[in-house]
Amino acid sequence: MGRKALIGIFILCVLCVDAQNKDYKWAIGVGMHGPQFTIKDDFFWTQNWKLKDWNITPPISRLSVSRHLMGGLSPEFSYSIAKIAFDPKVDKSEVLFMDIDLNIKYSFANGYILKTKSWFDPYFIIGVGATYLDQNYGMVKDKWFLAINYGAGVNIWLEKNVGLYIQAVYNILPTTTTIQQSVSGDLRRDYMHHAAGLIFRFGKKDKDNDGIADKDDACQEIAGIASMKGCPDKDEDGVTDSEDQCPELKGLLTLAGCPDKDSDGVPDKDDLCFSEPGKKEFNGCPDTDGDGVPDKEDACPTIAGMMNLKGCPDTDGDGITDSEDNCPTEYGKVGGCPDTDGDGILDKEDKCPKVAGIAELQGCPKPKIKEEDKVVLEKKIATLAKSINFETGKDILRKDSYDELDQVMLFINEYPEVNFKIEGHTDNVGDEAKNLDLSKKRAEAVKNYLISKGVSKDKLMSDGFGATKPIADNTSAGGRAKNRRVDITVNNE
Repeated sequence: MGRKALIGIFILCVLCVDAQNKDYKWAIGVGMHGPQFTIKDDFFWTQNWKLKDWNITPPISRLSVSRHLMGGLSPEFSYSIAKIAFDPKVDKSEVLFMDIDLNIKYSFANGYILKTKSWFDPYFIIGVGATYLDQNYGMVKDKWFLAINYGAGVNIWLEKNVGLYIQAVYNILPTTTTIQQSVSGDLRRDYMHHAAGLIFRFGKKDKDNDGIADKDDACQEIAGIASMKGCPDKDEDGVTDSEDQCPELKGLLTLAGCPDKDSDGVPDKDDLCFSEPGKKEFNGCPDTDGDGVPDKEDACPTIAGMMNLKGCPDTDGDGITDSEDNCPTEYGKVGGCPDTDGDGILDKEDKCPKVAGIAELQGCPKPKIKEEDKVVLEKKIATLAKSINFETGKDILRKDSYDELDQVMLFINEYPEVNFKIEGHTDNVGDEAKNLDLSKKRAEAVKNYLISKGVSKDKLMSDGFGATKPIADNTSAGGRAKNRRVDITVNNE
C-alpha cells in the first residue's frame, strides 16, 4: 500500500468522524508501528527494550478497524507495512515487513470496571495473525508465518470521538520456525510489535448533543441523561419531566415523581392529611378503627361502627347507636328495644310478646274465648286426643284414630277466631334425637289430617318435644304409654 493511499484513508477518517462502546460501535486507528526482533530465544522479559533497536516506521504505516460487540469486547482487524532491518545495531539491511492481525480487544472502560465514557480506556488484546518477511538470508525460505498475539494498550480520548492510542503486542511464532539467523549469530523467532497513533470512533447521531445516540434517545430534541434514556429529569427522582406530575419536587417513581411525606401511598398534592399516614380512599386521611369512616368524620374514631351512624357501633343493627340504645344487644325501634308484636309494649314488659295486645292486659290481647269455655273445650279435646294412635315407631296415624280426630275438627271449627296448638311427645326409650324428630312428625301428621278435613291451616301450629315434657314416670310401661301422646290446646300467642 502506497503512502498516498494511506494519507487518503487518514483524511477520509477525519472527515467521517461523528461522535468503542455501544454508542460508538466503529473505530478506525491510523499511526506508526515498530517491530522489534532483538528478542532472545527464551522468555518474554529477557528482551532488549532499547529504543535504538526498534524499527520505527513512517508516521502512517498502520491501519486498524474495530467494531464493538458487547460489554468490553471488540474484534479488530489491523494491517501494518514497513521496510525494516532485523538487527538495526548490527545490520542495516532492510526487508519488506507486513503484519495482518485479527484480534479481540477487551476494554476495561465497559461500565463494570471503568465508566464507558472514561477518557482513560485501557484494553487487553489476544488473537491470531500472519507475518510476511522478505528474507534476504537465513536458513528458512518461508515468507509468511502464522502467529498467536497477545498484548495490551490504552486509548486516551481527547474528545468524545477522537483520541490517541499506544499498544504493545507479543507475537508468538511456531516453535519449529526460525525467522532467520542474524549477522550477530543469534536465532530469532518471536518478536514485539509496538504501535501508536490516532483513533477515531463513530457511528452515533446525537441531535440534542446530550451524549446519547438518537436511536437510544427517547427525547431526541431535548438534552437529557443516560439513565432516563436521554430525557431530562430536573428533580433527579428517576421520573422524566414529561411524565413527572411534580417536576420541581423530588418524589417517588410509584407516584409519578411526586413526594409522599407520610409514606401512605398518596402524593402530598392530593393528601388532605399529609402529615399522618392514611388511606387512598380517604384522600390520605387515617381510619383508626377501620370502619370505612375517616377519623375526621368519625364520631367514634377508636371503635368500629357504621357509616350511616357516623362511625359509631350498632351491635343489634337496629339503626340506633349502642351509646343511645336502651337494649344494645337486641334489635328494637322503641328506644332501641324490641317490640316483636308491634303493639307498642316492649318485649321485656310484654306478657304476650308475640301477640299484639293492650296495655291494660300488659301486652296480651283480649281473649277470643272465655276462660271457662276454654277450660271446657280443652278438656273435651284432651279426652279425644287420648285415643290418637300411630303405627309403632312411625308417624302414620292408625285408622282407629280418625273418628276422634273428626270430632276434634268439629270442636275447633266452633271457634273460628281461636287458634290451636298441636304438640307431640314421646317416652324416653331410644335415641333422644330420633324421639324428638318423631314427636315433631306425629304432631305434623295430626295437623295435616285436620287441614284435610277443612280446618284452616292458619288456625293450627304444630311442634314436637320428644321426651322433654313427661306427664308420668318413664320407669313403668304404663307411665311410658301416657308420655307417648299428642296434646291439642288453645293457642293464645
